Amino acid sequence: MFSSQINFIEQLTYRQIRTQLKKRQLDSNGKKPELVKRFKRAYETECLNQSTTCTCFDDLPNEIYREIFDYLCTWDIIHSFSDLNHRFNQIVKDVPMKFKFNTSNKTKYMRTLKSIVPKWIPQVVCLDLGRSSTVDHCFPISFSSKIVIDLFTQLYSFTQFPNLRCLSLISPTSEQLESLFFMISNLSSLRTLRLIENNSCDSQNQTVCKLTLANRRPYINNSNHKHLFIETSPPFNTLLLLQKHLSTQMKFDSIQLNIRCGLYFYPQALRPIKLDSLSSLMSNFIYLKVDILVGPHQAAFDLIQRFPQVHHLSVRTVATSYVNGQYWADLLSQMPNLNIFDFDIALDSDNIHQEIQTFQSKFWLERQWFVQYRKTHTNSQQYRITHRHNQVR
Repeated sequence: MFSSQINFIEQLTYRQIRTQLKKRQLDSNGKKPELVKRFKRAYETECLNQSTTCTCFDDLPNEIYREIFDYLCTWDIIHSFSDLNHRFNQIVKDVPMKFKFNTSNKTKYMRTLKSIVPKWIPQVVCLDLGRSSTVDHCFPISFSSKIVIDLFTQLYSFTQFPNLRCLSLISPTSEQLESLFFMISNLSSLRTLRLIENNSCDSQNQTVCKLTLANRRPYINNSNHKHLFIETSPPFNTLLLLQKHLSTQMKFDSIQLNIRCGLYFYPQALRPIKLDSLSSLMSNFIYLKVDILVGPHQAAFDLIQRFPQVHHLSVRTVATSYVNGQYWADLLSQMPNLNIFDFDIALDSDNIHQEIQTFQSKFWLERQWFVQYRKTHTNSQQYRITHRHNQVR
């Protein structure tokens, strides 16, 4: 019995050993000295093992550091690990750098451009230049987004960054965009171009429509695909410049257009968009996705009608004006190539079942399109109308 109690010690964890040792010492009346000694030795051995197996930060393998760096911004990596020692210098040299310049301190910005950026040019994969309208409203115009971009381009050309994959410009001027479009064909590594427009009324504007075009069905992310993202508002200056300069310089696999304007202006906001410039930037665009956040249906229908060649149409909205099967039947009958149609709408209406019945006409039944329904956690009702042509798998 005594030996079985001693063998039991080997199965105890560190916390259990410490608890049992305290209990044995308190309860022992001198009749079990050997058992108490064994507990003490096991406790001391476990303490020694824990102290010797504790891993220091410097002892971590390089792969762990790279994982850690993925969660840190570029400035933290440079200031905390660069020039720390030879080992970290070698690790940092393999880290992709993403520089985001939105500071309000011109002196600090210039010092960074001159002393820090030159050391990391081969590793730069992302450049984000400019300041949002929210930041610009808080600081004097003397250091605007335009100046942030100008100071950078005075010292560097984007072509100096051989591994640049993502370029983002906030509130670029017409001259800055023209300069970019002139050299963009030489940016062989570029995969994502982001152009964000800000104007004096931006704080009153809201995103009313998100338009996505792609040449895949369904569109699948791929590291080699080229993406164009534009956030714009009337009078759509960036789109006009795209049509003028970029159509023959670079082709994209997907284009996302976020349209911002005052809600009162929504019905007229989509009409002046020159969408020919967008379709000309794509080699074989067959997928269209539209997220409509507000407003009547007619403006969005006019927009969709400009893309009769699409094979896959996806629409999401929360506006009740879109729940009319006859409106959609008239629109879709003008799209002969359409094989896939997804329509998601979240509603909170007492007449929802009556409205959904408009999707049970001969047009919908012949095509075997069906409605999916589910209630969300907010008690609103979400309907999904989905069509898959018989030839599409």
